[in-house]
Amino acid sequence: MQTSLIGQTLTCAETGKTFLGAADGLSANYAIDAAGQILSDEGVHLREARELLDRSKPFICYVSSNGASITGWKGNHLGTTTQINCIKLPRWSPIHGKYIFAYRVRDIHGGLWYGRSSPGMSINLRPVKTKSKS
Repeated sequence: MQTSLIGQTLTCAETGKTFLGAADGLSANYAIDAAGQILSDEGVHLREARELLDRSKPFICYVSSNGASITGWKGNHLGTTTQINCIKLPRWSPIHGKYIFAYRVRDIHGGLWYGRSSPGMSINLRPVKTKSKS
């Protein structure tokens, strides 16, 4: 377990830029990935944007509190919802309540995704399959 890096000069593994580790509300202005690399907020956004290009697997992100967009862990914009359908659940859910929402999303690269969640919660987006022209 790594101790707090607040107040230390850090180097972002994505951008190569140095920055001062600082508290940001209940969070910090840096993240540490599974490999132990330090990422600035900018570096996290760049990595998430690059991961959106890999359409071979689902992408985990967040639905904004108003449901209009998808965001990264710090609220960075990753896409816009293009369609929202409200689905009544057969029974009350302690997480979603009476309803869940089906989202269609256009990411910042123009790719289309879909998933189900509720505003302000995480969502597991799956790429929309495109028909190939034969």
